[in-house]
Amino acid sequence: MGDIFSIEGEKRLVIFDLGGVIMPIRMELTAEAFRKLGVVDIKAHVTSSHAHDGIFHEYQEGTLSTSDFVELFKRQTAIEASDDEIHLAWNAMLYPPNSARLSIIEEMRKKHRVVILSNTNEMHIAEARRMMAVYGGFERYFDNVYCSNEIHMSKPDRDIFEYVLREEGVGAADSVFFDDSPLNVEAAKAIGIDARLVEAL
Repeated sequence: MGDIFSIEGEKRLVIFDLGGVIMPIRMELTAEAFRKLGVVDIKAHVTSSHAHDGIFHEYQEGTLSTSDFVELFKRQTAIEASDDEIHLAWNAMLYPPNSARLSIIEEMRKKHRVVILSNTNEMHIAEARRMMAVYGGFERYFDNVYCSNEIHMSKPDRDIFEYVLREEGVGAADSVFFDDSPLNVEAAKAIGIDARLVEAL
């Protein structure tokens, strides 16, 4: 695991994905939770959250509030469930951070500026912050956290990578990016970032 995270030269910025790279994602747990609520074909709904269309993409880019997302999700799936039940099912996929990865990141931060760039949504990032609090919070390991729902852009769009580089005042050639999505890695490489594909936790 250490090899892929080794950084040669004078890289100034290290960018990490969150889900799958730092925090394990178990989509099947959300699928099971929604099945219990009466959504039989949850796979189509859940996996479409990474597509650039529909309510999942709108929620991921922060153009839908949580309350609007939940209401639209209820209509789309025709389920009768409380908002709290949907929140719990939606967050069921999230696992606490991998402590070995956090140790690697903690060491990296001694020499580099380290940030997160995550395709996420209001419910998930709130739960992730709650889980990270047990380990000292995001601020213990990261200099900044860029969330798609807060900056209204998402990977693999070129704009989101360029936005982070501008905000950090760093050029693409001075940056390293770790993600478990081949699409995201290729998009980052296309603008000159040293992007590396990480096996999902």
